[in-house]
Amino acid sequence: MATALIKAIKSGSCTCLCLALAGLLSYPRATTAQNIGLPNQTWSAEVIRSHGQPVIPLFDGWYPNDDGSSTICFGFFNMNSEQALDIPLGEQNYLTTDFAGLDLTSVLLPTHFDPLPPAYRHVFCAYSINVPAGFDTSNRITWHLTANGQTLKVPGKVVPEYILDEPRSNGRGDVAPLVTLTDDAAGVRGRTGIHHPEILTASVNEPLGLSAHIDHSDEMLWVGWAQHSGPGQVEFDKKEYEIESGSTTAVTARFSEPGEYVVRMQTIDDIAAFEFYCCHTNAYFHINVEN
Repeated sequence: MATALIKAIKSGSCTCLCLALAGLLSYPRATTAQNIGLPNQTWSAEVIRSHGQPVIPLFDGWYPNDDGSSTICFGFFNMNSEQALDIPLGEQNYLTTDFAGLDLTSVLLPTHFDPLPPAYRHVFCAYSINVPAGFDTSNRITWHLTANGQTLKVPGKVVPEYILDEPRSNGRGDVAPLVTLTDDAAGVRGRTGIHHPEILTASVNEPLGLSAHIDHSDEMLWVGWAQHSGPGQVEFDKKEYEIESGSTTAVTARFSEPGEYVVRMQTIDDIAAFEFYCCHTNAYFHINVEN
């Protein structure tokens, strides 16, 4: 079953992941490894529930950069269909690494986890970590996450089996959308993403407009907005929708409490293409909310 779970996580298929997890969770813990044949394995879709289930940290893969460094990206799978969770940085949400000298304090870890989207997919490559050329196949960055009393962890690594096409896939003939956030800045494609060059300001419960210009060869594109981190809750006037390529999309966000927030936007030509692990673009908006 562990093999099935690994394959499900690697494939990115939420359906397969749910089934594999269900089979894994249906057996008690054992002190020694056991191999249970497929005919004897059981599973239940009830691992997806409205509340009370964990958020699973996922290693989505890695990709090389032109300067010899590599980028590791992580996503997550909230197994609750209705419960959003806020897990602040600290003993329940943190990173560790065995690579000496690698500073992880500036990594943009998510602290807000929306419920499982209706299409039953996980959030792909929500954040990424750049590692130097010396970070090799023996090294790991591990994300530790505790949700609803269950602690899980996943190692990120630069082994060949997990390499990702970025920002284009020649085999599929696809490319990540080009996202531009300001008129005087260049556009960016891919999962490493683009950050708004300014820290935006807002007031509690007052609307803040967020926008991005998105280009792609396809006629229509999918766009999704989410709270990435912050002390309160963020409400959007719209969260997931399609737009015409070559247009500027805009949403209105409202913040329930003062503090520092990050809003994450993801865009891809077709939401089903997430399952192929290529090709989407991330954009991040850093916002300071005052009373």
